[in-house]
Amino acid sequence: MIETERLILKPFMEKDLLEISALFQDEDFMAFSPNGVLTTESAIGRFWEIEKHYKEYGYAKMAIFLKATQQIIGYCGFEKCVLNGNQTVELGFRLLKQERRKGYIKEAAIKLCEDIQARGFQSVIAFSELNNAAAHQLLFKLGFIQRHASHFFNMQVIFFEKIF
Repeated sequence: MIETERLILKPFMEKDLLEISALFQDEDFMAFSPNGVLTTESAIGRFWEIEKHYKEYGYAKMAIFLKATQQIIGYCGFEKCVLNGNQTVELGFRLLKQERRKGYIKEAAIKLCEDIQARGFQSVIAFSELNNAAAHQLLFKLGFIQRHASHFFNMQVIFFEKIF
C-alpha cells in the first residue's frame, strides 16, 4: 500500500474484483485503450492478470482509492512490457471521467515512480494514443521525454521515456 495526501494506492484484491472489472467495461474509463471496452470475461481476466503481476514482481498497476470516500476511482502503476525486443516497465493509468483533471494521476504517479526507481529501474516508458493530449501533458509534467510515434497494440501511439 502506498499513500499520498489524498489517495491510497493498493494492489488489486479479490474483494475489489466486481468494482474494478466493471471499470474495464466502462466506455469513458476505457477511452484511449488499445482494447476498448472489455467484455465481462475479458475484464475479469485482466483483473487477475494485474493481480498476478503484483504477486510475481511486487509492483503492478494499483487501484486508486480516494482517502475521503474510500471509493475506487481508477488505477495507476507499472507492468513489465517488451518493446523492440527489450524488457522494460510501462506506466499506465486510467481514471473515472468525473475524477479527471484533479491531479490524482500526477499525485499517484510521482509516488509510484519513486517506488519503481527504488527497485533499481533506471528508466520507465509510457505510451499514449496520438490524440490524447491530456495524457501527453501529464507525462511531460512527470518528467517523461517524448521519444517517437509508432503503431503499437493496434493504434497510433506516442512513446515517452523517463530516465531516473
